[in-house]
Amino acid sequence: MLIGYVVFAFAAVGLLSFKPQLWTISPLVTHLVDVSMAAALTLVTLTPGAPFYVMFMFTLLAAAHRWGFRQTVATAAVVVMLLVFQSVLVASVPPVRLIMRSMSLLLAGVVTGYLVQTQKQSRTEAVSIANTMSRADVRVGLKRTMSEVFDAIFKLFDPNRALLVVHEVASDQVYMWDVRRSSEGSVPSVRVSEIASDRLPTYMFAPSAGAWHVGRRNGSRGERFDVVALDREGTRFDPEPWVIPAGFITAVQPFNQLMALGVELGAEMTGRVFLIDPHIGADREGVLGFSQRVIRQVGPSVYNVYLLQRLRWRAAAVERARLWRELHDGIIQTVMGVQIQLAALSFRVAKESPGVASELTRLDGILRLEVTSLRELMQQMKPVDLGPDQLVDALADVVEQFQRETGIAARFVTQLDRVALRPRACIEVARIVQEALVNVRKHSGARNVLVRFAAVDGQCTLSIDDDGRGFPFAGRRSQTDLEAAREGPWVIRERVRLLGGKLTLESAPGHGSRLEIAVPLASHGIQG
Repeated sequence: MLIGYVVFAFAAVGLLSFKPQLWTISPLVTHLVDVSMAAALTLVTLTPGAPFYVMFMFTLLAAAHRWGFRQTVATAAVVVMLLVFQSVLVASVPPVRLIMRSMSLLLAGVVTGYLVQTQKQSRTEAVSIANTMSRADVRVGLKRTMSEVFDAIFKLFDPNRALLVVHEVASDQVYMWDVRRSSEGSVPSVRVSEIASDRLPTYMFAPSAGAWHVGRRNGSRGERFDVVALDREGTRFDPEPWVIPAGFITAVQPFNQLMALGVELGAEMTGRVFLIDPHIGADREGVLGFSQRVIRQVGPSVYNVYLLQRLRWRAAAVERARLWRELHDGIIQTVMGVQIQLAALSFRVAKESPGVASELTRLDGILRLEVTSLRELMQQMKPVDLGPDQLVDALADVVEQFQRETGIAARFVTQLDRVALRPRACIEVARIVQEALVNVRKHSGARNVLVRFAAVDGQCTLSIDDDGRGFPFAGRRSQTDLEAAREGPWVIRERVRLLGGKLTLESAPGHGSRLEIAVPLASHGIQG
């Protein structure tokens, strides 16, 4: 029997090493052969000092290697039953020795299964964390990095939807990254938007646990929540009383399970990741601990990408400011000087050479247009530092400068003295007005422009009307319609999307167009 078992073992090792495709026996059958051989050898040598008793230990190690904790403990229980059966069949083992051997086998099965299961889990976690961290690449930018990281999270936990709410403490800005699973099962591109700071309690509600999982249960007493929560050190605690805000339930409906993970990046940024309907199995506490370790390892890598991108933005702003100064003090002054000289020369030769004067006038017109274009470019490159108190005056100055430089009649109408927008939103609104007026000059052929600025129902509304040639379509189209048809001002669409606002474009070919933009106001209201 022993020789046959050794031949079987070498054949298995040889086939699995050199010709694995020829090995068709399942692991369960191989395991049964191991257990049967150990039982047979101990049966025919059942003495107090039987040397083949150690083969049962081999079966436990094999079960742990092939599967895990449960299968190892099950193998130990089967082995103990075989030992009891052998002692009944051949009464040559003292009861005390049988009990000791049985207890040692059970203990060895539990310890071996636990150690191997822990080792496998640690290896799996290390691979998962390394794979997720590898997605944080400073070369692809923040949004692509977030998309890759969320893709890894979806593969780990398989949720239907994921949300990341981040609060930037210094600026009091709140951003939400939203990922939904598509109908094909893949992870779509990440959508990011800025939300009002007064909505932060809707997502960052108590308890402030490091991680928690909640399941919705319906019983005779109505709906209740079954909660497992860990603190920031990974220790389980009782989060009662547990209340989920109604606004949050409405925002993420429907869901049966919800997992949340706290995100802390020093004192600058805090947040929370929500996974809606993840697949985590029965060991919720173990999965929560693993997810905490993933977030702690991946969070700093993603934060470094964010810091690098912000550093690039600042470097780009410094470079734009430098170019603006160069244009303002150099090229623009030179071109304007040439334009003045052309005008003077055209005036002097008007009587002697009308043809030359006409050509000089044409060149003067070209230079005038180029000066206007340069001024518009400089206006877009000029460093802007606007707040709620300066925005209205800045918009009035932009419209007035547009009229002065282009000769197009432009009016700015508002009843506001101050608008409750964050500084970044104020800058974006000013850039939107600049871009819209540039488009009017270049493409519309309008003679009149009207810019209205107001606050209605918690939103900042901006409308720009012109009497030019309009767009190729007739009627009113939303931002979604314009994106689908690839129509309208692309730059303005992107700026409005980043602000979390809405854009509407109304066109009457040959009679003009109206651009309407609505941006949510901050929570502290508006003063007029």
